[in-house]
Amino acid sequence: MTLHGDVGSNGLGAGVEMAPSGSIWSHATQIAAGRFNATTYVTDLMVRWSDGELSLFTNVGAGTLGQEYKLKDPNSTWKEATLLTSGQFSGNQKWDLMVRWDSGELDNYVGTTTGGLGGEQRIHGPNKTWTHSVIMTTGQFTSDGLTNDLMIRWTDGETTMYQDTRMNSLGTERMISPPA
Repeated sequence: MTLHGDVGSNGLGAGVEMAPSGSIWSHATQIAAGRFNATTYVTDLMVRWSDGELSLFTNVGAGTLGQEYKLKDPNSTWKEATLLTSGQFSGNQKWDLMVRWDSGELDNYVGTTTGGLGGEQRIHGPNKTWTHSVIMTTGQFTSDGLTNDLMIRWTDGETTMYQDTRMNSLGTERMISPPA
């Protein structure tokens, strides 16, 4: 696993090896950066492991994975978590964890911290359309000042942004690029 800091218009820049090939990190199935513990910078990593365990690493930086907090023991339910992202869906400084499950269900865990997952807020239940989402990330692309614009890439190549997504509802849908 490699960390590329200060990615910009000049590319990825030099990388720092965070974990060698063949390490336990080969079992990391999903990784999402966020601000679950940090107050200013996005220096935390949420990791869903292949056995269904969920870990939060705080104060991650070049050459250090910081402190690990186990949020969920290995379990079959979290093996079904297909995509993870994080953002300010509740509008708070600390971020929330959004999970797309293999059934297409979309849930938000509001107020996730080192102490555990926050309260579950259902965005929508099982949904066949959402099983076709293959990449999910969040950014700050609109003027509300929050990192709550959900970006989805679908299996047909379409990319959609849900502007100003909230803790229990998707934001305004906007196609960014059409299907291939």
